[in-house]
Amino acid sequence: MYSTYTNYDYPIDVFVPNEPAPAEGFPVLVVLDGHRYTNMFFEAMQNQLRIRQKTNVIAHILVSVGHQQDDTTNRRFYDFTAPAAAYHFPLRRGRQMKPVRAGGAVNFQQFLEHELLPMIHAQYDTNPQKVSLFGHSLGGLFSLWCYLTKPQLFQHYVAVSPSIWWNHHELLQVLRETKTYISTPLAIYVGGHEGDMVDDALTFYKHRHAAQPHVEFYVALEENHASVIPTTMSKMLRFISRH
Repeated sequence: MYSTYTNYDYPIDVFVPNEPAPAEGFPVLVVLDGHRYTNMFFEAMQNQLRIRQKTNVIAHILVSVGHQQDDTTNRRFYDFTAPAAAYHFPLRRGRQMKPVRAGGAVNFQQFLEHELLPMIHAQYDTNPQKVSLFGHSLGGLFSLWCYLTKPQLFQHYVAVSPSIWWNHHELLQVLRETKTYISTPLAIYVGGHEGDMVDDALTFYKHRHAAQPHVEFYVALEENHASVIPTTMSKMLRFISRH
């Protein structure tokens, strides 16, 4: 799908539940980096739906948003990071980060709001009042930034292993400057073996939970930056189903 806001073609896949839509339409889950995760989400959802009376999971339409294979890394940094006067590329996990283009989050947010979601609601039997956003790593950073800057855009936000460290922890400054009450439910999950990312996620959670009770925090013990995703999928599906 081509975006006039970002001047970029996004690979979009839509996974529809294998059952009739409810009267109000299916809720929607938008999955960032969807080429990596959406198949796993769909299988996890289908498994839980088999005993939904116990899992309380609701069938969702899953919308996979990806990037072109030849420039995924660079484009993720651009789309998932907010504009700033300058950008810092630190030594991370023993490796020096290479400078890349950054600061396209506003345009990417506009793409989601004004192009992607209207297309999904027009072409599928959806409930526009129940749309959730999932992001991991830099996608998790974007999910938290979107939660702070436009909380009404989605009805649930999920950030797994969010890269709060980015650009000298600038997101924590945005968090401190956010004075308005946000009622939108938020879930933050992180792997126990993710070092300072656990501390960053906990800092964000403690600040928001003090002002907003619908915030969930979970540390998946013994999990790392990759294994935390399948470990928390079922928990996340229950989170977006119960609020």
